[in-house]
Amino acid sequence: MINELDVAVIHDIKNQLAQLALMLERRGDCQQEKAIAFAASKRLSTLLLAHLQQDGMLKAHVDTACPADLLEDVASEYRSLFPNLDIDVDDAEAPPFWFYDTALLRLALENALHNACRHAGQRVSLKAVKFGDRLHMTVADDGPGFSEDMLLLNAGETPMPASRNGTGLGLYLAAHIAQLHENSGECGTIFLENRDGAVFTLSLP
Repeated sequence: MINELDVAVIHDIKNQLAQLALMLERRGDCQQEKAIAFAASKRLSTLLLAHLQQDGMLKAHVDTACPADLLEDVASEYRSLFPNLDIDVDDAEAPPFWFYDTALLRLALENALHNACRHAGQRVSLKAVKFGDRLHMTVADDGPGFSEDMLLLNAGETPMPASRNGTGLGLYLAAHIAQLHENSGECGTIFLENRDGAVFTLSLP
């Protein structure tokens, strides 16, 4: 079980890494170093929230938000980290608003986008669309796709816990973030598939 001191230390280190990434960005000649510091900060955020979830301390604070704005904010951040990739947002069919915890959803999408950017060939796409009575947010890349082990998650297997690899940690947290969003007895889910590359979908009721 994580205690308050652990939380404070992890949070402080995370903020210091984020500050370092900002300082490197201002220099303008340290893109690779900035990306490493930024990614480390994000990993600590993910680890911290995963531990909070395991201890039953992670809660969703749902409010009205704009899916298109969220996707564009996330994409804009990663365009600077991966300048050689074409990262586009398709919000043509996005609903004008939905109900979710913006901070938690942002973290789940950032994890998916970071993984997509690491494996993409040239392009990564983010999309929001109303599918029936649910909101689907997808992150797709043109890379080699998910491994067979990852695709088994769609058959009901539990995502890898925080002690495994980075991709498993991100999916573990994304699945629980989705499940924290409930409406009329239905919960959010994630779904993985290969379609000309890897496609990560976060579905909210």
